[in-house]
Amino acid sequence: AVASMPSASSAVPRWTARRAPSSRRRVSSDRTPARALGSSSPTAAAGGPGPIRVTWTGGGAAEVPGTGGTLGAGAGADARVTLPGVADAHVKLEVKQGRVFVTALKGGGRVTLGDSSLFPGVAYAVKEGATIGLGEEGSEVTVEQVDGGAGTSGIDMMSKMMQMQFEATLKPEIKKALE
Repeated sequence: AVASMPSASSAVPRWTARRAPSSRRRVSSDRTPARALGSSSPTAAAGGPGPIRVTWTGGGAAEVPGTGGTLGAGAGADARVTLPGVADAHVKLEVKQGRVFVTALKGGGRVTLGDSSLFPGVAYAVKEGATIGLGEEGSEVTVEQVDGGAGTSGIDMMSKMMQMQFEATLKPEIKKALE
């Protein structure tokens, strides 16, 4: 007599998704809507970020939606900036996690944040009131959130803590090279 062996497919355990017991799932009903917290912007009240105010050298000013918009000299830009050397679509501004981010667009030309040149396609966090250089030297814009946003102190402190942890784990020869 030949003993039959179970097939390979029946010997493999099968994974099935299981839901957590209903006692673990909690729904909080004590949340306060954004408008009740004093938000004046309909976009912010709907859960999205408030607009970004942009001012530039020479006294110009405009607003870009917090959900994202372009700065440039062209008619298609969300905020038209009249500065020398600014391309039709130069940079994109948007709010993520309560912070303003700037992204240099391809073909946009010179974009600086402080003393650093920005790479096209990479989103950089901008501190409230920071100056962004566009186009020719001396052409600058300043950005700030109209509704205040989440502020920068918590995120900046987190960055500082991460830097301190990184520096603490460096080998002595690397520390010396960085000094």
